Amino acid sequence: MKTTFTFLPKITSVVGAAVAIQLGVLSGSAHAQFGGLLQNIMQIGAQQQQAQQQQLQQQQALQNASPTKKFAPAQPIPADVQTAGTNFSQKVPQAQLRPLFERLYIEGERNATLNFQRIGLAALAAGDTDTAEKAFENAVMRIDQIYADNPEAQKAKSLWTAEKIKDYKGEPYERAMAMFYRGLVYAAKGDFQNARAMFKQADYQDTVSEAEQYAGDFGLMPYMAGWASYCDGNSSLAKDFLQMAVKGDKNYANVSVEQPVLVLFETGRAPFKYGAGKHGEELRWAPHVSQAENALSACTGTTAASCSINNFVTGADINFQATTRGGRPFDAVLGGKASFKEGAQNVAQVANVVSQVGLGFGGREGGNLGLFGMFAGMVAQGVAASTQAQADIREWEQLPGTVWLATASAKSNVSELLVNVQSSGSQSKMKATRLIDTPRCQLYWGRSINPIVLMQEAGPVEAGAHKRDPAFRQELEASYAN
Repeated sequence: MKTTFTFLPKITSVVGAAVAIQLGVLSGSAHAQFGGLLQNIMQIGAQQQQAQQQQLQQQQALQNASPTKKFAPAQPIPADVQTAGTNFSQKVPQAQLRPLFERLYIEGERNATLNFQRIGLAALAAGDTDTAEKAFENAVMRIDQIYADNPEAQKAKSLWTAEKIKDYKGEPYERAMAMFYRGLVYAAKGDFQNARAMFKQADYQDTVSEAEQYAGDFGLMPYMAGWASYCDGNSSLAKDFLQMAVKGDKNYANVSVEQPVLVLFETGRAPFKYGAGKHGEELRWAPHVSQAENALSACTGTTAASCSINNFVTGADINFQATTRGGRPFDAVLGGKASFKEGAQNVAQVANVVSQVGLGFGGREGGNLGLFGMFAGMVAQGVAASTQAQADIREWEQLPGTVWLATASAKSNVSELLVNVQSSGSQSKMKATRLIDTPRCQLYWGRSINPIVLMQEAGPVEAGAHKRDPAFRQELEASYAN
């Protein structure tokens, strides 16, 4: 959404008016001399603008050839907050999750949704469904405050957009995946009705962004809603959801939703966000450099005879979801502050040239114009410097690039399956753990990359600066007291 600013044109017009006034009080040769100098101002400005444009094109070409993620410099964390965060994290029984909880405490409400998502996925991968449930519930609650499919959320969304509050809520595919994992946890607890509701909500999140709504094409979500319906004993509803999945993603045309065993295996990584453009104002995505991985089969043992599942399909392409809106590719999400910042810099540039010319002209008139140009330049430069135009590149770096899906007609008595994953011509066996085991259904889930490992790419810990941080930390202390 673009933001309109009105006082920059006023600064420009004031500078022009000051020049006109000075010209009005001059006469004869002085007037002609000053007019010539003003022509020089226009020429200098044009030359500077051309040079800047060439430099920008060179920078953008280099950036597009090799995009990188650049984090803003971290602000110092107050010693008392750091100590309290460390002490809080030590109460967490799982040692591998403690750094994530410490980050959650320190960064506060601004990054709470993101940090709860990170904790939830790491806990789920570690087999701690209780911690995953609590973390994803907190993340989903915050997303729902803005992006739920109800009038109250729409009202909150309009207020949030207008005020540009910078709490992390994520892009549509990130919010959809938060709902997806919450649904998995519901199903792991045997609550298939709430799991179905959450998968439906995940499908909705795929269709809505801050400023628009579009057609959904995240076939995994309605399929999962259908599978949860089947596990809940509602085959008719399961078939309806399958048709929705096929409509969004043709990969589901030959996949059954009425199967007792479902295997989900995640490989690769979702593309990373980075800021492009002159001021880093364009939010773009770039793929991670890695070998392609394909799930081939799932086995109860190490022999080929134990591989009863040999029909994996691409259940979700997260790279595609990240870089499209309803199947429509887009280049970047633009921020309105960038043009404002550039306008302020241009005004400062012109005002500084006016100042130099005025002071060089001499006399009272030239001196006055020079001082005014200097003042206007300082104001505009200060405005430009204080305008933060960089795109928000916070991201859920743990998300996979691909979710592979397969089904089986006969339940298994093993707690883990070995998934054969092909990469660069070779195969490796990776574990998929049984998350769900009810009389009617089983679900095995696994990943090729441990979410904990990917936290090294989360960037520096930010010092919390939200007005709710003290209350938020008190709530954390109370929630995780046991």
